Amino acid sequence: MSKIRSATAFIIAALMTMSSAMAAEFDWKFAHVVSPNTPSGQAADKFAELVNERSGGRISVEVFPSAQLGSDTQIVEQIQFNSVQVGIPPTAKLGNFDQRMQVIDLPFIFPTREAAYEVLDGPIGQGLFDGLEAKALKGLAFWESGFKHLTSNDPISGVADLKGTKVRTMDSPLIIEQYRSWGANPIPIAFTEVYNALQSGVAEAQENSLSNIDTMKFYEVQTHLTLSAHAYLAYALVVSKQAWDALPDDLKTIVQEAATEARDYGRKLTIDLDTALAERFKSDGMNVSILSEEARVGFIDASREVHDSFAPVVSRELLDQIYQVSN
Repeated sequence: MSKIRSATAFIIAALMTMSSAMAAEFDWKFAHVVSPNTPSGQAADKFAELVNERSGGRISVEVFPSAQLGSDTQIVEQIQFNSVQVGIPPTAKLGNFDQRMQVIDLPFIFPTREAAYEVLDGPIGQGLFDGLEAKALKGLAFWESGFKHLTSNDPISGVADLKGTKVRTMDSPLIIEQYRSWGANPIPIAFTEVYNALQSGVAEAQENSLSNIDTMKFYEVQTHLTLSAHAYLAYALVVSKQAWDALPDDLKTIVQEAATEARDYGRKLTIDLDTALAERFKSDGMNVSILSEEARVGFIDASREVHDSFAPVVSRELLDQIYQVSN
């Protein structure tokens, strides 16, 4: 009997040793508010998969989608305190932590995706990330949800059609000011509450990428889609500065490479999906229209005031650098 007990104790001790050896050195939570089946949601899962695999289990990344751990702002605050280690907040929300981040959300600042990539993946984007470090955040890559378009109860064929319209926006001073300059009545509403706001009439229109319009089913409570591509919806993959500084250099390299690869993966998914969604919304009964060139010029002219008023906020020098690269 004593031999059995001894053998049992040995097996238990061995299993405990194996379990300890297999335990991750770093346990990370990755929180975001979008659905898992969106391009950014899938990119988040890809990031976790790459880090878990390439680190040999030394880093364990668990993803919490669909606002399970709170709103974008709440997630960023948790990242600052290292209770969450990774997030992908919209850059507009990061403007509450570093005002310069708002420059990305200026209307019509990026004429094409390629222009956005050149700015965000280069020295200008790195400079924006550098400014977050004083806020206990480390930026690794700019992801995207694509260009934003307008859904509404009534057709929008020009900027005048927005006059007096209750438009849901993110809680971003720049975006709120943008809609005021267009004559609309902007109403900041959390992303997860937009559907109910549109359904109840609290908001009459909203802006979002096509993938978000799809996964949040805004097409069920809005009859018109205007393909305006009036602003670029960027997400920033940020990690806790405390968590980042705790990593040895080899793991930092793995995490950075995973962030970049997942960025490219998500961008391709977004581009492929955008091509299909506009047609699907049309076949599902939405009235889908594209802004005429004249209407687009009207929107651009009405947006100059916002660019000028936010130049001192985001830095005139930064704004001019982006103009030079993207135009």
